[in-house]
Amino acid sequence: MVVDIHADVGKNRIYIRIEGQIDEARARSLGDAIIKEMDRLRPGFDVVSDLSKAEPLGPEGLAQFRRIVEAQRERKFGRAVRIVGRAAQTALQFSRTSKEVEHEPYLAFSREEAERLL
Repeated sequence: MVVDIHADVGKNRIYIRIEGQIDEARARSLGDAIIKEMDRLRPGFDVVSDLSKAEPLGPEGLAQFRRIVEAQRERKFGRAVRIVGRAAQTALQFSRTSKEVEHEPYLAFSREEAERLL
């Protein structure tokens, strides 16, 4: 599993990149780390999530995804773009879960496309 989380304070944007399978035991700490980075940003911040190489989430990963979306709302995020690439199964899982929590970000196939959407 590869995880990269970075808050760009200048752009008021958080970048999240996940590759591989999120270990259920680490899902909570990953959620904590993402929320901690969001706290460095101002209200109206944008979110870019690169899930193009991520595997579908397990139960704890899905719970943390919902928690992160709620934290974004509480912090009054602006726009969100999810980079899905060609990861169809993962993209579908995140799409279904996003609809359940009424969070529907723009979709992109690359980081360059995500930047253009913002």
